[in-house]
Amino acid sequence: MKRVKHKITILSLSILSLSSATVFTSCSTDDVTVTDPRRFTANDVQSYADLFEVFWKTMDQQYNYFAEQRQQGGLDWDEVYKTYHPKFAALKTYGRPGEDDGQINADFLAASGYFKEIINPIIDRHFNVKIQFPATNKNIIRTLTFFGGMLNEDNPNTYPFEDKFGYMQQRVDKNAFKSKTASLGIIAGNLTSNPDIYYLTFSQFAVTNSFKITLANQYLNPSKGNALLLTKEILSESEELNAIKDVNMRNAIKDVTFNILDTYNSYSESEVFKTFMQEVAKFNQTEIVTKELTTAAQKALIAYNALPKYNTIAPYGPLYNAATADYVGSFIGLMGNHINFGYNFPELTGAITQIIARAPFYEKFLNPLHNGDIKKIIIDLRSNGGGAVVDARFISDRFITKNTVFAYQRTREGNGRFNYTPWVEAKTKPHNFGIPANIPIAILTDKGSASMSEITTLMLKSQGNQVVSIGDYSAGATAGLGTVDDFNGGTRDAIAGGKLTFYMPLLAMKDANGVVVEGVGIKPNIYVTPPTDEELYQMASPNFVDRVLNEAINYLSSK
Repeated sequence: MKRVKHKITILSLSILSLSSATVFTSCSTDDVTVTDPRRFTANDVQSYADLFEVFWKTMDQQYNYFAEQRQQGGLDWDEVYKTYHPKFAALKTYGRPGEDDGQINADFLAASGYFKEIINPIIDRHFNVKIQFPATNKNIIRTLTFFGGMLNEDNPNTYPFEDKFGYMQQRVDKNAFKSKTASLGIIAGNLTSNPDIYYLTFSQFAVTNSFKITLANQYLNPSKGNALLLTKEILSESEELNAIKDVNMRNAIKDVTFNILDTYNSYSESEVFKTFMQEVAKFNQTEIVTKELTTAAQKALIAYNALPKYNTIAPYGPLYNAATADYVGSFIGLMGNHINFGYNFPELTGAITQIIARAPFYEKFLNPLHNGDIKKIIIDLRSNGGGAVVDARFISDRFITKNTVFAYQRTREGNGRFNYTPWVEAKTKPHNFGIPANIPIAILTDKGSASMSEITTLMLKSQGNQVVSIGDYSAGATAGLGTVDDFNGGTRDAIAGGKLTFYMPLLAMKDANGVVVEGVGIKPNIYVTPPTDEELYQMASPNFVDRVLNEAINYLSSK
């Protein structure tokens, strides 16, 4: 039976390593000693009881949802300690030399089972922890990954992006933007069945990195005194040039290199380059990719490619010989610095190729969105597990028309389990080049819609009743991640020499109504039951009946 799981238990084998010892502080409900978990070393963990204590204490200091879990009656952290510390302490093996491998495995099964029971109630759906367990008495370990909800057997089916891409690419018009790489799949275009409805879906929030055009205000503008710039004076005084004994040959090869230098230097004064820069200035003011911009970019690239290939033999012809080889080699090196670091031609060519490669995304989606040509849109975030926060600025903000609170965030403050900062407003901000006015928007979600998909859903739904979500509840993974250096609020550190590696968010979040949706998900305005197992099999067909999509089409058709 085909089922879609959001997380899986990972099993791996590696060689156990130990590091220098430190003093281990015991962990109990009365313990007032505060230890940064990163100070624990591998030698602090010599038993399952030690492993549990390091885990318990790290969670006690860093986890962000204890208050909510206590309110829900699902997790009493002190009771966890009282219940499970004796159980871990009763496990006598820990992969030590001479211990029975059969008992080591039995204790592993018991310990891993205890961790599953402890961690299963965790509501933070970003959270996971990788824990190392002894596999034998020969310093071999196995690593398992634990996460909240891992014991749940009733995970609803979702709409896998691979399948969805397959049948949806046939349902948008021929001018739609479609792209599929190992890192990102995306479809953006009008539905053939309902041309007045635009359809947008992408596999993860990695759109900025893949399609954003970022252009500088100036190119080929070296600062005065740049030591990497090459001049004719430098060439004339070069030892390699003056070492050429044949005066005629010396002057001839010098003229060739002077001409190459002049040709590159004159590129920035050419009409082709000036026209390109004029179009760049327009783009930076409007973010509209015009035909004039792409044409100017293509001509600028053609002109660049026509420049002499100074680092090949071709420009020097028969003048390249044993007598001139040293000078030509020196010139090639100096010219490389002049072009690549003095004038920084790679920055220019990178911008040109970026325009040419990424223009279709703007022409087929961002341009019509900003111009108001898109009147209704389906944003399909099903099975989109999130990604880069920067996409909130590049994509999500384009559907924002007013500043409003869409959520609240807070983190840990101090060492107490329930010491938190106040909840701080998270607000939307319209994009300078987004939609000119509100339009009907249907956001499609399922249990695979996580993290940035949920943040985007909250952001857009804060804009008014013209935005609705349709489908299943989202994943409930809204907590914000921090850096590996954040103490007292989230951690992504390897603890105790890597015996535990946490992936724990820094920020807790609740929606604009004050509801914590972590572990629950965002409730859709129009609920549609998840796909059945039979429907999962049918998704491979281009004729698959997508009930959620049809619901969105029916809704938008009435607007």
